[in-house]
Amino acid sequence: MRYRKKWFVMIVLMCLLAKPVPAYADQDDTQAPVRLMLDGEHLYNGMDRAYAEGYLPKVENGNAYIVAPIISSGSLKEQCIRVSLNLGDAENAPFVMKNYEKKINLGQNSVNNGSQTVESYVADFCLELKEDRCNGSYPVTLNVGAQDEQGNEVELVFTVYVTVTDGKDPRQDSDTQTSPEPPVFAPKVLVQTCHFSESEILAGDDVTVDITLVNTSSTEAVKNMSVAIDAPVEKFTLLSESDTVYVGSLPAGKTCVVSYQYRVNAQTGGGQYNLALTMDYADSKGNTYAGSGRARMDIRQPLSMQFDPLVIASQVAVADVVEARIQAMNLGRGRVYNVRAVIEADGLLAQGTIFIGDMEPGTQASGSTQVTVSSMSGSSLYGETEGLITFYYEDELGQEQTETGTFRTTILSPFSENSQMQQDDGKQWWVIMAVIGGILCIFTVIIVVRTVKSRKEYETVE
Repeated sequence: MRYRKKWFVMIVLMCLLAKPVPAYADQDDTQAPVRLMLDGEHLYNGMDRAYAEGYLPKVENGNAYIVAPIISSGSLKEQCIRVSLNLGDAENAPFVMKNYEKKINLGQNSVNNGSQTVESYVADFCLELKEDRCNGSYPVTLNVGAQDEQGNEVELVFTVYVTVTDGKDPRQDSDTQTSPEPPVFAPKVLVQTCHFSESEILAGDDVTVDITLVNTSSTEAVKNMSVAIDAPVEKFTLLSESDTVYVGSLPAGKTCVVSYQYRVNAQTGGGQYNLALTMDYADSKGNTYAGSGRARMDIRQPLSMQFDPLVIASQVAVADVVEARIQAMNLGRGRVYNVRAVIEADGLLAQGTIFIGDMEPGTQASGSTQVTVSSMSGSSLYGETEGLITFYYEDELGQEQTETGTFRTTILSPFSENSQMQQDDGKQWWVIMAVIGGILCIFTVIIVVRTVKSRKEYETVE
């Protein structure tokens, strides 16, 4: 009976631990596969230069130090990778043979001397060197493995070269051992230039990006190269059929052009954006390499400002000080800076610039200044004067835009019947009449009260 209970418990546990097959297991996975790439653009701690600039591991104090920054195009399972090393032939390699393997977690790593951070996996190894090592350049192959969120295996294999200069001269032992093969340096493919179909790119435009790549090697050709581009999807829409271009061969010292079509989304703010490039290629011996680069695209958000006509009195008199007011509306999608206006007219002197300031998209604002009225120049001192108002504002790149408009007003003599002085006198007359009326009412009330009081006293005496 006891054994039957044990078997029953084991069967229940096996059923609970069994993983159900997802209902969507037979569906096609339309997501792009996750790719691991070597970050050749940034300078990490422990590196003298980035991979794209010819990184070489440090060799000092009897050790070789390798730094390998890895980035992923998508999310990985448990946000970690596994990295192992292949040190080559144990007899000829300068390394003390050990099993080098690490599990690296995703982290925010400081790059470019602490000026920014990058989310990446940084694998660093300290390799102990043999005491009787020989000078030379020795390849170390890094095998990187991981799984994406669906459990698919993701791999990356690349080679770095450790240059030993503090060992023995291999020519001294040429009688007893075979000299090492001369070092083979990986050909480097870099972004040389970037050309856009539009000289000024505005949000909402369709643009073709032509990127020129150069093989910097003077002896080694590049073959079987794939060039992939990546841009922020919330800012750009890819119009090309694919984000990857294939280049069959790129001879030593030659260039090639890869092209992509993008639409800049209408809501993309003005500024500079990076299009990231990753390149996978091989040399003539079949050795595989990875490279990276970027193309910079400057985007401007088109401005759309609307200004109402200047508000100023239709008639003004000499020596008057009147108010002039403007109202502006930002109808675009970008912020507008330093919105202001300047008034110029014969007989009108503004006390300063009408300044509104910065305006967010979809907002309106107003500003005003005081204007002193004087007589006009020339033979006619009074009459209609036509003025010019100039509006100034700037976009996010600091480029200034201007708009102009006109306004009219009539300048009157200070002794004119329609002047402000006459209007003020009329208002004062009505105030005086109101005061006089109030005084008369008070006297009437006093007389009535005294009359009533006298009658009561008379009736009391009788």
